[in-house]
Amino acid sequence: MNVLIDTNVILDFLMKREGFFEDARTVLALGYNKHYTLYISSLSFSNIAYIARKKYTGDALYECFSEIRELVNVSPVNEVEVDSAIKLRSKDFEDALQYYSAKSVKADYIITRNTKDFPYSEIKVLTPREFISLYL
Repeated sequence: MNVLIDTNVILDFLMKREGFFEDARTVLALGYNKHYTLYISSLSFSNIAYIARKKYTGDALYECFSEIRELVNVSPVNEVEVDSAIKLRSKDFEDALQYYSAKSVKADYIITRNTKDFPYSEIKVLTPREFISLYL
């Protein structure tokens, strides 16, 4: 089973966001233990760097990236995904890129806290808590 983790879930984990950290940690831990294959899009790394730079500076940010890479595979955002997202004309272009990145790796699920942002998705979209409930 392939699972794409949206940027917000990775940030919940890295930033230890109150009310969201534990679910993000559980999703990542289950993937790490090879219960399923985790992906984050290549786009997520730049988004994470921009947002997390307030907490993680210099080498600390790169250590976070190294740790994340031990947990996840990287799904592409290249011209195919960009062109598809442009054609979709979604309200949120970044979410459309995430969606097409998930499609490129044949993801079975997209895990995000913003499920409403993927109304066009042919892939099942769940919150971390919903995914944990379904999976466990």
